[in-house]
Amino acid sequence: MKTKLILSAVAALLTGVSAASAADLAARPYTKAPVVAPVAAYDWSGFYLGVNLGGSWSDNSHDYVMPFTTPGNVFANCATPAGAVAPVPTGPNPFDLSASCSRPSSFIGGGQIGYNWQRGTWLFGVEADGAWQRLIQHSFTRFSDNGSQQMGGVANDTAYFRSEQGALGTFRGRVGYAPGPWLLYATGGLAVGNVKHSLTEVLDPGVSCPTAPTGSCRTGSNDVTKTGWTVGAGAEWMFARNWSVGAEYLYVDLGSTTVTLAPTGGFFATTSSARFEDREHIARVKLNYHFNWGGPVVAKY
Repeated sequence: MKTKLILSAVAALLTGVSAASAADLAARPYTKAPVVAPVAAYDWSGFYLGVNLGGSWSDNSHDYVMPFTTPGNVFANCATPAGAVAPVPTGPNPFDLSASCSRPSSFIGGGQIGYNWQRGTWLFGVEADGAWQRLIQHSFTRFSDNGSQQMGGVANDTAYFRSEQGALGTFRGRVGYAPGPWLLYATGGLAVGNVKHSLTEVLDPGVSCPTAPTGSCRTGSNDVTKTGWTVGAGAEWMFARNWSVGAEYLYVDLGSTTVTLAPTGGFFATTSSARFEDREHIARVKLNYHFNWGGPVVAKY
């Protein structure tokens, strides 16, 4: 009998507590659970395609092997043409005989295509690009028998050099750090470019140089495609879904090329040559469209 009374009392107590809790919840206003803001996760993986434009600066040099053996027979210099006499005219010379010296720069522009793999915050990728430019550099060396005459005044016993760098392509690997919408990377690989060079030696009173060598002028040139290497670094910002913009610097070295002039008799009784080094710096901006095959921009909760 006592057991039944105890159980009845416990049941009544629990019923009262449940009713009080329900009344309390009914009296309170309804409150939603707090919303957790999504965190953007930028996935750089996949193919991308884009355009680039900027500037390039030549870092060329040349090594001239003179056709003479007497020490002190050559005086080398480079300066803006001076004096009352006009700069050496081009005449029939197809290799742009010029007394102008320069440190050339050029617009450069083209396109690129690549693929990225992202593992956590680390990115690995490959990129191929092609660009157009026109870097032209003139320089000259006068022979000592010009005496005190101003440089570039006339074509007295002078060797003229011309370099040109044209179309350029690279195929590079990339390693970068991408913790979010920003990507910082280092890059390097193969470079392929078109280069042209000419070496022209003129004696007084020659002021032009025909294609065929003469007793007062001989000239030679080449037009070749060279392979070399490139290295650089860059940064990109994914400013919208599928789109990124960035800046990149590259140093390009296409090696050396030699132009040789054969003996023609008379003053040109020996061989002369010039070895041209083809190097350049490139700074450019890039715009890329990402196809996001490796995953779109997603949200994490």
